[in-house]
Amino acid sequence: MTSESLKLYKLIILYFLSRTRQPMPNAIISDFILVNGYTDYFSIQQTLANLTEDHMIEAEQTHSASYYVITPSGQETLGFFGNQLPDDTKSQIDNYLSENKVNIVQNTTIHTDFTQIKPGEYLAKVSIVERGSVILELALNLPTEDEAIQACKRFKERNEAIYAYLLKSLTMD
Repeated sequence: MTSESLKLYKLIILYFLSRTRQPMPNAIISDFILVNGYTDYFSIQQTLANLTEDHMIEAEQTHSASYYVITPSGQETLGFFGNQLPDDTKSQIDNYLSENKVNIVQNTTIHTDFTQIKPGEYLAKVSIVERGSVILELALNLPTEDEAIQACKRFKERNEAIYAYLLKSLTMD
């Protein structure tokens, strides 16, 4: 990877993250870059690691995914060097975000993760985040890893019904 291509990949990721309101999963960032043929998966991962080490983006790890958000330092860097990102690349990013809005919202508003607290005890954490605000957060203590995995999976599938049920149960008589 040349220094010019590394700079391009960094600018693509910084611009991509600057155009979103939610932390973006690695899978969505990688999909855009791979679909448009900018580079390979390993170069993307190296670029994400470099940006994280340079404090231009922050990473949040869950059991199943990594989420990235641009930092003020990354915004400043983009302000200085963003004009070096070709306009057609910016348009591709904007179009991708617009065309994939539903998929992106589904992948960024529902967070699930679990951790082992001690043998025979797992904590499944699930949340719904809209525009950077947590609207529901729930933690369940479960006896097995399989149950924690299932709870996370079912929350992703049924989050709207769960939220509606909890809201109705907690706020209405």
